[in-house]
Amino acid sequence: MYFRPSFGPLLAVVAVVAVVPAADPPVRSPASAAARVTEVIGHMGSCADRPGNTLAGVGRAIEAKAHVAEVDVRTTQDGVLVCLHDPEVDRTTTGTGKLADLTLAEVKALDAGSKFDAKFAGERVPTLREVLELGKGKIGIMLDLKEDGDDYAKAVAAAVRQFGEPKRAVVGVRSVEHAKQFRKLLPDARQIGLVPAVRDIEPFAAAGVTVVRLWPKWLADGTLVPRVRKLGLELHLGAGLGSRAEVLPLLAHRPESLSADDPARLVKSLAEIAGGAK
Repeated sequence: MYFRPSFGPLLAVVAVVAVVPAADPPVRSPASAAARVTEVIGHMGSCADRPGNTLAGVGRAIEAKAHVAEVDVRTTQDGVLVCLHDPEVDRTTTGTGKLADLTLAEVKALDAGSKFDAKFAGERVPTLREVLELGKGKIGIMLDLKEDGDDYAKAVAAAVRQFGEPKRAVVGVRSVEHAKQFRKLLPDARQIGLVPAVRDIEPFAAAGVTVVRLWPKWLADGTLVPRVRKLGLELHLGAGLGSRAEVLPLLAHRPESLSADDPARLVKSLAEIAGGAK
């Protein structure tokens, strides 16, 4: 069973009254809804204040006491799993071209920090192994699967088993095929269904996914969260930067899991709401 630590005393349940925009569902008890959130995920580690998908970002998520750090997993030309969001290296590193056309040595020669901020110059694109080893015993690692195929799935699962913690791993599955593959390859890991469309909620549930991510823009359709609950699934929502103003409307849907670009801010927002701070 996957263990998700609670926020403990920080999330004492105290009733508060919050002003919520009329367009959002009413939050009858923001404090209890905040206490219900048992999982904070740092998006790409902590990409608001650190370069995304780097050891610095994952380290910051650990410092923030997030429960999970999310990273994107791709393959180099020579078959090594690394953490990078885009299929190209141009946006976040000093290199150019497709990651799949570069060897690990070529990728490791790139600076993955200076484009974010000069103070992070010298930060490198990490291998999945490096991320798993950094997080081991400290934080769960969520794998956003950016590729398909049996070889890719087997390589990811093997890395988690060898260098990580399968029971703390979270697999971000983007297809029913992903869900089925990883239910066999990593049966102890939890799965978050990154459903591409609302019609996919039920098929993902049938494939064994236990948590479903809904985009905030989808929440205008008031039937979706009840559909998720009827299937016995937990709800994951993205909370932007994790500010109080971003979190409060989401709490109306009583999610169990939230992610943010700034996990430290999200942890603080939840603690303040649960504790009754204004």
